[in-house]
Amino acid sequence: MGVSHDTFRPSLSIVVVTTNANDRMSLLLEALSRQSRAGELEVIVIGIAAAKPVIHFPQGLDVSVITHPQSYDLGRARGEGVRHARAPVIAFLEDHTVPEPGWAEQVCNAFSASARVTAVSYAFSNGSPDTYFYRSVFMAEYGALAHPLPKGEVPAMAANNVAYRRDALMAVGDRLDSLIEIDFFLQKAMGSSFQILAAPLALVAHQTNRRFFDLIRGHFIYAQIFALRRVRFESWSFPKRLAATAAIPVLVPWLRIRRLYKALAGGPNLAVAIKGFPVILTLYLAGALGEAWGLIRREESPLERLVWLELESERIAR
Repeated sequence: MGVSHDTFRPSLSIVVVTTNANDRMSLLLEALSRQSRAGELEVIVIGIAAAKPVIHFPQGLDVSVITHPQSYDLGRARGEGVRHARAPVIAFLEDHTVPEPGWAEQVCNAFSASARVTAVSYAFSNGSPDTYFYRSVFMAEYGALAHPLPKGEVPAMAANNVAYRRDALMAVGDRLDSLIEIDFFLQKAMGSSFQILAAPLALVAHQTNRRFFDLIRGHFIYAQIFALRRVRFESWSFPKRLAATAAIPVLVPWLRIRRLYKALAGGPNLAVAIKGFPVILTLYLAGALGEAWGLIRREESPLERLVWLELESERIAR
């Protein structure tokens, strides 16, 4: 607010999808107002589901709100943000994240450093209480992208919190809304032209679920929907789905753990991940069971479940 849309030309557009998480949005917007390049930012808030956002708008921050109160389509909401964005770079942030003051500048610098870069991944810290449980959950969910993160190639597929060139997103065309629901499929659809790099100093604190049951349920739901989208986008045959259903609960948790520890090898977070092994394995098992269930059952999971997972389940801040 307080910035003329007629003359303002942002260098970075930030898209946030929310429902009624007004406290979380207030924290996020305050953090964005403290950015070193706050005057160059455009913030687009997309309210969905039963959204009645009552948001405090920090002075001097350009914020616009678009509401689709009857929609539970996260992909459409994110796509709507892309279509409204005016900056050449679009950064997605979840409403339960808090970026450090230099985050926006580091994102912009990473794109300026190479014209070939399609996307930039941030580095993450634990935005929930510094306890064994929440440290372990953070390692399970964001350990491979945890601060300190080496510069260069991203060791994991960045999702939900990632920045893209707007032109690259618009080039996806009519499939954008369906693909951007889960970044894995969007990034895969971009093919050989897709190149993502890490911006180690673009630091974001991520808040996780307050309750352990919600975490178990959330990992199951996300993996189930991931499997359903895989069947849709990659046309998996029934024999392939059947074979994967049998193998995934046995193999996938251990493959994910191996990938996580490999990404952390030699760094200060490895010890945290080793100590958190029981929690990490439990969450990865829940995800593997959800993925197997999605492959074999095939019914479309209600969009409301993904909205609950990403936007409505209770989070805990540090």
